[in-house]
Amino acid sequence: MVEWYAKKLSDLVLKRGVNLKKGQGLNIVVGPACYEYAREMAKEAYKLGASYVQITINDSSLNAARSLYQNGDALDYLPSYLKDMDYLYIAKEWARVRIDSGEDRIERDDSDLSKLQRIQRAIKRSGKEYSERTMSNQLSWNVCVAPGPKWAKQILGEDASEEDLAKVLAKVLRMDDENYLKNWDTFNKASRKRCEYLNSLQIKTLHYISPITDFYVSFRKEAKFCGGSATLPDGRSFFANLPTEEIFTTPDKYSASGYITTTRPSTVLDNPTEYVKFYFENGKVVKCEAKVGQEIMEKYLSIDEGASYLGEVALVSVDSPISMSNLVYKSILIDENASSHIALGAGYPETLKTKYPLKGDANMKKAGCNVSLVHTDFMVGSPDLDIIATTYDGREVKIMENGRFI
Repeated sequence: MVEWYAKKLSDLVLKRGVNLKKGQGLNIVVGPACYEYAREMAKEAYKLGASYVQITINDSSLNAARSLYQNGDALDYLPSYLKDMDYLYIAKEWARVRIDSGEDRIERDDSDLSKLQRIQRAIKRSGKEYSERTMSNQLSWNVCVAPGPKWAKQILGEDASEEDLAKVLAKVLRMDDENYLKNWDTFNKASRKRCEYLNSLQIKTLHYISPITDFYVSFRKEAKFCGGSATLPDGRSFFANLPTEEIFTTPDKYSASGYITTTRPSTVLDNPTEYVKFYFENGKVVKCEAKVGQEIMEKYLSIDEGASYLGEVALVSVDSPISMSNLVYKSILIDENASSHIALGAGYPETLKTKYPLKGDANMKKAGCNVSLVHTDFMVGSPDLDIIATTYDGREVKIMENGRFI
């Protein structure tokens, strides 16, 4: 563990990420390689007055082992206490942090993809209610990132250390000086201003154009662009992702058409995919072609109906700190913030300003918001991507040129 990074990350995540309040419980989800970062964060949470901190180890290698050695209904089994814990987290309004790291994705164990898909489906079903609460901003949550020695070598070269990667990650997290909390407050104001501008246009359709993309997606009038921090029912703000650079919204589920191609690797069902070309008709992926991960993508798209429809579109300028680092981090959390992206799977109710709360599948579908057990981002931005908006009053406005906001 890099101590200075762990202390800054804990401070940033607890004070700006989940905005932990005194007396609140906290669940930290982490892979085995980064446990020390979770422990440091737990200690800091107690200093801030947390009532209780639970560290949950998420070991993807155990799911891989299940897929190799279990069969039939055994793949669907999850102990009931997992759902009981989710009910407790909801009832007591616990905050949740997930510490992501490329360390846990290196030297991956072999797995049976069909069985792994079934295991993942069971996990998503079990956690569906909790997921709905977080995606609608009823509970504070955050996904952040920690370095590791193997990940450092994978990203920066064989001579790189965990400390070297920590310095790189600190920069994209705006933690490379002592004003990191103020840095995020300044960024948040700029993000809100960008959202206000885009929402003032009243965008009906976006047209993505590049040498590998010709894609349309539309939005209902209720759709609003969001970015930076989100707001909890009690008025506190929190950042769901650190880092984050995106301005995002929820498209009309049935509107996507044309083709769009990924420009950075994405991890799908714990496996890598690269250069995936999606073909859409009436909102649905009707065909996909992947240079890496074709079988993985086919498994993903068959998880449920919503896995083949869009739940999010997000705009990220290619001059973001992450993009300017010229690195591929092989982490969705970071790589999605280097590039404009789309997400296949569940939509975000917070971006649909309806007269009634978007609770339950029926209300979500009525509002044109996709419903799914999954939500996975695919990066599509590039320095040669233009995005043209058509507004509800018939104007055409170019909002991105050569991958940059205008």
